[in-house]
Amino acid sequence: MASSPQPITCFGPDFPFDYTAWLDHPDGLLAVPEGDHGDEVAVIGAGIAGVVAAHELMKLGLRPVVFEAGRMGGRLRSQRFGAADDVIAELGGMRFPRSGTTFFRYVDELDLATRPFPNPLTPAAPTTVIDLAGETLHAETLDDLPPLFREVADAWSEALEDHAGFSELQDAMRVKDHDRVRTLWAALVDQWDE
Repeated sequence: MASSPQPITCFGPDFPFDYTAWLDHPDGLLAVPEGDHGDEVAVIGAGIAGVVAAHELMKLGLRPVVFEAGRMGGRLRSQRFGAADDVIAELGGMRFPRSGTTFFRYVDELDLATRPFPNPLTPAAPTTVIDLAGETLHAETLDDLPPLFREVADAWSEALEDHAGFSELQDAMRVKDHDRVRTLWAALVDQWDE
């Protein structure tokens, strides 16, 4: 009998290790002797790594003390500019695909707020304004954009397919073929490493 495909639970295609199974292991990540429960442990930085470390340390019975020089969130934070409240800068990470199940596991466990990334012409940003060669264009659909935009998008898709085997990688991820994902990704790393 063929087994059903297992979900790819990873940070992204370049990390096809099943972190979720590792985190869910009945023995846990590790154990702390009971006599050490309640001990303070310093965590430097309140970015996602520091917050996750503090979370896991608490689950082990320790008392993390998080030291942060600025604001929580590290590079996973959107920042408004003082004089221009309508201007927001992303300080690092902006987009996280739902395939990053370990990342979203911690987003859920830590009850972190997220919003859809405002890609133009999506429900999060249904209109866009583009200045091209001195002409201002307003678009509500892809068809409102000049043909050049479609040509660039098509060329990009073709390049991904021709030089990265994108559809084969997507298919391997879709059917949860860990070994194939790992093989395809390793070939890309070798090809583009320099």
